[in-house]
Amino acid sequence: MEIAATIRLLGELLGQVITTEESPGIFDLEERVRGYAKARRSGLAGSPQRVQAANRLAREIRALTSQSARPVAGAFKLYFDLVNLAEENFRANLLRQEEFANHPHPIHDSIGEAINVLKDSGVSHDEMGQLLDDLHIELVLTAHPTEAKRRTILSKLQRIAMQIRRLERGDLPPRQVVSSRKAILEEITALWHTDPARTTRIKVTDEIRTTLYFVDEVFWDVLPRIYADLDAALAQHYPGLKATHPWLSLASWVGGDRDGNPNVTHAVTAEALRLHRGLAVERHRLTLQDTARRLSLSASRVPPTPELAAWFESRRPLPAHVSFLESRYSNEPYRLAISLLADDLAEASKDDVTACLLSRNPTNNRLRSNDFIYPLKIIRQSIPELVADGLPLTVQRHFEIFGLHAARLDIREDSSRLSEALGELLRALGIHAHFEHANQAERLVLLTELLASPKPDFAPQPGVTPRTAETFALFQLVNRTREVYGAELIGPVVISMARGAADVLAVLLLARWAGCANCLDIVPLFETLDDLRAAPKVMSELFNLDVYRAHLATCRDHQMVMVGYSDSNKDGGYLAANWALYRAQEDIAQVCKQHGVRFTLFHGRGGTVARGGGPANRAIRAQPPATVQGRFRLTEQGEVISSRYAEPQLAYRHLEQIINAVLLSSFPDKMDHGRAVQEKWRVAMNGMAVAAHRAYRRLVYETPGFIDYWLVVTPIEEIQRLQIGSRPAVRQSEENSLARVRAIPWVFSWMQSRFNLPGWYGLGSGLAASPLALPEMKEMYAEWPFFRSLFDNAEMSLLKADLDIAALYSALMPDQVFAKRIFDDIQREYDRTQELVLAISGHAQLMDGDPSIQRSIHLRNPYIDPLNYIQVEMLQRLRALVNPDCEEAEQLRQVVVLTINGIAAGLRNTG
Repeated sequence: MEIAATIRLLGELLGQVITTEESPGIFDLEERVRGYAKARRSGLAGSPQRVQAANRLAREIRALTSQSARPVAGAFKLYFDLVNLAEENFRANLLRQEEFANHPHPIHDSIGEAINVLKDSGVSHDEMGQLLDDLHIELVLTAHPTEAKRRTILSKLQRIAMQIRRLERGDLPPRQVVSSRKAILEEITALWHTDPARTTRIKVTDEIRTTLYFVDEVFWDVLPRIYADLDAALAQHYPGLKATHPWLSLASWVGGDRDGNPNVTHAVTAEALRLHRGLAVERHRLTLQDTARRLSLSASRVPPTPELAAWFESRRPLPAHVSFLESRYSNEPYRLAISLLADDLAEASKDDVTACLLSRNPTNNRLRSNDFIYPLKIIRQSIPELVADGLPLTVQRHFEIFGLHAARLDIREDSSRLSEALGELLRALGIHAHFEHANQAERLVLLTELLASPKPDFAPQPGVTPRTAETFALFQLVNRTREVYGAELIGPVVISMARGAADVLAVLLLARWAGCANCLDIVPLFETLDDLRAAPKVMSELFNLDVYRAHLATCRDHQMVMVGYSDSNKDGGYLAANWALYRAQEDIAQVCKQHGVRFTLFHGRGGTVARGGGPANRAIRAQPPATVQGRFRLTEQGEVISSRYAEPQLAYRHLEQIINAVLLSSFPDKMDHGRAVQEKWRVAMNGMAVAAHRAYRRLVYETPGFIDYWLVVTPIEEIQRLQIGSRPAVRQSEENSLARVRAIPWVFSWMQSRFNLPGWYGLGSGLAASPLALPEMKEMYAEWPFFRSLFDNAEMSLLKADLDIAALYSALMPDQVFAKRIFDDIQREYDRTQELVLAISGHAQLMDGDPSIQRSIHLRNPYIDPLNYIQVEMLQRLRALVNPDCEEAEQLRQVVVLTINGIAAGLRNTG
């Protein structure tokens, strides 16, 4: 089926459900609302027909009761869930068609294309070999409160997607067509009666299981395919070369991210590690059982190598089940060897990981991934190459990629919490009375001395507050994990809001006292504009310290540095934040090079443009030259995980686009994007960033009452009430109201009210301040990938914004004189930004450069508008109530929740 036919079918079935499960009257009401919304968007802006349609739509919405508003909002929300399914299925079909059309040549943005381009660009065999030695790409899955869809709903939508694919085959007998349509209708009916939001606050363990669901259902099968693609491309263009180490892997923050989340304790982290290991052990066990049955090769035809025979004999006496198999299949050594490995995992599955990790004296004879990789390698060496490079190679790769941990678990904590804990320990030891209140220089001197001194004697339970005991227990847990199960389970320790070298040394000291400092990656996260500017100096200061260089030597002289997109944007606006990030990356890379330190930039990208989102391939290609070098790490956050990785074909495509960009960006001197950035462009960017920053700060931070405006004209309070994440929406330790708010709900709320302000505000003022003439700005756009990516993402934000809709939210402000002043300022900046973006890009309309996305947004808008109208109406009624906790308030909030989910699904963005 074509996408239009699929959407039409899903719409018809949804209409049947509304009519049957609600009433024909509700269906007619929804259709009237839809008709008025479409008419409001048709014809010329300001025409009598559009004004009349808008008035009718507003009257229809005002006439809704909370009881009738719920099914109307639910209809549009569910419609978008179904349309998104259809679009994803359509994209997957297009990819398949492109592969057929291009075969045997690779498709664009693929791994094969990247290797082919590099070969044609003159990358030598030795240069490619060096890249492969350094190549490491890691996706870090996080659970920020941006996923507005429950896992229950995701599962139902996936079952609908499976039936859509069945119907598209075209060769189904009529009976099966009827059966598939009935199955879809059943799922839509079930969705209609399923609460879109959780009724209780989600737990951290729920988030862990949801994250591991994607590891289990998607990544487990997709990642080995990616490895095979690279092998095939290298065999064609660089015969004899292979990546001999796990170069593409997964990590997670879920269960290890303590920053601002009191629900993540060291006990929860231990449970996360248990769930990670449990998934890996069980998946490997099932795969090995299947592999054992398939490897029925006879020893008389394919004799095992001496290494394999020796390994198998060293394992005697065999477990009972393997002994039984030996009595039946005595001449099938490969079946027996694999069965022995499966039995090892069956035993490992009985291990109480959580209890072990929380014990003070755990035993450390646990199995590790190398206990399986070695025998799998010698098994493959014994059997015919064609067989060895089939399922046995995939099994070996599974162990190499996922180990016995599925995804390594990062630890993240705020610098102030770490300093507070260390300060109390130092007071208890009589070393320093007010460490956490000392300046960076004073702390640095003390920490350097302590790191060069013997470890103090600690009592089994130091006499400190529970907060400090909890922080130190985390480092002890890291130590036990590494000792018992291996270092591969634990990722780096990430320091949020890192301000100076002392923040890094504080972690190093805590880790050393806990016994886990050796080879531990300690990663400063620079988030605000000031911290990004200071980052190069901070890293240089660290590299000049003998105690830190000694630590880096245990990490193979490798340093990871993380840059944050969310808080830098909230701090300084879109243009200033992007330029600060670009310059920080350049300068950090230069500092690392000067000190002979290998480095990896860790990008804390979010889903929206305001938080570093946008097409991943384009974003990586727009990085400063010489900052990738085969090593790239990025977060995949919130709704991004379900939108990019729920469908295996699209997950595969997204991954190959990331790898394509990393490979090409690793040779900037061979690629066009490696050309030196003209100095006049840099000067212009500096001036534009200053002007954009000034405009943004003037509105957001310096306008008295602006925060009150935001609290009223967005559904931020209702977003904070949503049960969509285990972490609170605000930080607890800071006084300033805006500083306390996390960037994710900040962006989410502006997106819901269609201002989309964090994704573009200040850009117009910045561009207007450029010293370059229009032709020079056009040249800058055409030839500088960073500037072009900046523009393309801003166009997306501008098109998804709708200030006509935003004006409805602004009308919620009681002081309309003040509201008009703020709104007029936003409108002027929007108009200025759109005008200059179009002039410089040469586009007649926003997103002319990507017509498919442009068309999708235009088609979706008439269906999003009713949700915004309903949301505004419900918010107005809710805020007029004397008792905000009465039954009527609860009914209104239920409708608001539906609209929040629906708008997020329609815009395909939350936070």
